[in-house]
Amino acid sequence: MKKVLIIIGKLSIGGAERVGRDIGFHADPKRFEIHYLVFGDDIGAYEAELQEKGCRIIHMDPPRGNHLRFLRELKVLLRRERYDVIHSHTMFNSGWAMLAGKSCGVPVRIAHSHSIRGNEKRGLVKNLYEKTMRCLILLYATHYVGCGASAGKWLFGEKEFARRGILIYNGVSLDRFAFSRETRLEIRSAQNLEDRFVIGHVGHLAPVKNQRFLLQLMPEILKEKPNALLLLLGEGGDRAELEETVRQLELGDYVRMLGNVDNVYAWLNAMDVFAFPSFYEGMPLAMIEAQTNGLPCVISDRIPGDVYLTDLITTLPLEDSTEGWVDALCAAERKAPECYVSQMRETGFDTMGMLKKIYALYEGDSE
Repeated sequence: MKKVLIIIGKLSIGGAERVGRDIGFHADPKRFEIHYLVFGDDIGAYEAELQEKGCRIIHMDPPRGNHLRFLRELKVLLRRERYDVIHSHTMFNSGWAMLAGKSCGVPVRIAHSHSIRGNEKRGLVKNLYEKTMRCLILLYATHYVGCGASAGKWLFGEKEFARRGILIYNGVSLDRFAFSRETRLEIRSAQNLEDRFVIGHVGHLAPVKNQRFLLQLMPEILKEKPNALLLLLGEGGDRAELEETVRQLELGDYVRMLGNVDNVYAWLNAMDVFAFPSFYEGMPLAMIEAQTNGLPCVISDRIPGDVYLTDLITTLPLEDSTEGWVDALCAAERKAPECYVSQMRETGFDTMGMLKKIYALYEGDSE
């Protein structure tokens, strides 16, 4: 049996967090003992079900408070538990995990990249920190994993990822996200959406996801489609600001913010078009889920090409005119949504396929 420590930062609802959750949720207890290290005291949405599966959740103060203290405490944990694998999903903080794993003799040390960053300016201290962490990752990780080519190249460097990188797409339970006409009618009836044109979005409420852009489009969309409704699924620090924007634009009857829901797969059926105007992404699971559901997707040109898997995608620059985005969203139409789950099955984004590759790394098999 392999003893595995997954460093995930938090176990709340999100793309990388979902991958981390799936690893423990589906692990064979005869093959793997899974522990999670999360930062802070907050209890994440996935913790209870993982504990029911026999996983152990360990809470520790995040590195940013005191990096050296975090390193010391992590080494104490690694020496006490004698892990066979350390699998870090925390981007640059993975440098500490790889260093600690190497010094404590953990044989398999996996750094897993789930995102990229935009071109925003960062201060000297932050740049120095990121360069130092990248060096530690490259020196001490035994495996460089990227959820997409862009994410892998961004964290590990293009040459290193091409030489040693392992591409493992984030997995989706495809059958769960397949279109259901029955569920669509049920939700639209229960939520009084029968006569609405529903523009959907799923994502953490944060600047990078750019939900404010969608709110600013709504007055123009309503001129074309007076029955339009923007449905936002997700929670985050931008909620209060977005709610204020809704009030300022007098969109109270045209925007619903549902927060985190545990049945995104069901809500996708109720939508008519999926909007995703992010400033940058690594490998957004939401895009995979929406295409599996047969939803036409209007997305920014900042999204990595890895997600261009079907003919459902329309790409627009964020700098494009409001008219372009409005026209694309209003013209969207579902066509034969039942057909897309079979297309997506051929792309390599199935959850169990992803997990098979990850478990193989844990047991010492390389890609």
